Amino acid sequence: MKFSGDNFYHVFNRGNNQQLIFPQQRNYVFFTSKLKSILCGHCDIIAYCLMPNHFHLMLYLNENSIGLKVKSKPLLQILEQKLGTLQSSYTRAINIQENKTGSLFQSKIKVIELLNDHASTCFHYIHQNPLKANLANDFNEWPHSSYSEYFDLATGICNKEIAFEFLEIPSEPMSFARLSRDVAVNEDVIMKIESRPATPSGQATSH
Repeated sequence: MKFSGDNFYHVFNRGNNQQLIFPQQRNYVFFTSKLKSILCGHCDIIAYCLMPNHFHLMLYLNENSIGLKVKSKPLLQILEQKLGTLQSSYTRAINIQENKTGSLFQSKIKVIELLNDHASTCFHYIHQNPLKANLANDFNEWPHSSYSEYFDLATGICNKEIAFEFLEIPSEPMSFARLSRDVAVNEDVIMKIESRPATPSGQATSH
C-alpha cells in the first residue's frame, strides 16, 4: 500500500474464511486499544466500526498528522508497517486466547483512497454497518463504533474536528443523529469502491 497526503482512506479487512475476529466481547476493547497505541500518532482516525467478522476504519493524512510528514517516504513506510503490526499483533493475541494457529484475517488490510464526496459517504456507511447487518436497531445500541464519540462528544480515539471541518458532519449531537439516520448511503457506490482492483502499490483509488 502507498499513502499520499491530504486524503481520507477507508481501511478494512475480514476474518479468514469469514471467521469471527472478535470471539469474545473483551476483544473489541482490546482491538480499540491497539488502534490507539499503534495508529494514533501516525495518522488521524476519523471513524471506525468493529463487526463480528470484519472491521472498518477511516483514516486521514495530511502534513500536520502527528508524527508523520507525508512528504517523507520512510515515514509513509512506517505507517504501512503500523497497519501490518496492528493486524499481526492482534492475530497473535487471539490465537493464544483461542489456542489456535494460522491466519485470523484475509491476507493484507485493504486500503482505499477516498476522493470527492466518497469520504462523506464512507463515514456514514461505516456507522451504518451494525444496522444493515441487523445487529442493532439504533446506532447507540452498537458500542463498538465511533458513533458515540460524535453523538456524545465523548473523548475517544477519533479526531472529530477533521470530520466537522472537511466532511461537514454536524457537531451538535441531535443534528448528527438525524443526519446519520436520514442519510441514504448509495450501496452501489460502496460496492464499486470496495471491489476496485488494487493498484500495483496495493492501494485502490476512488475518484
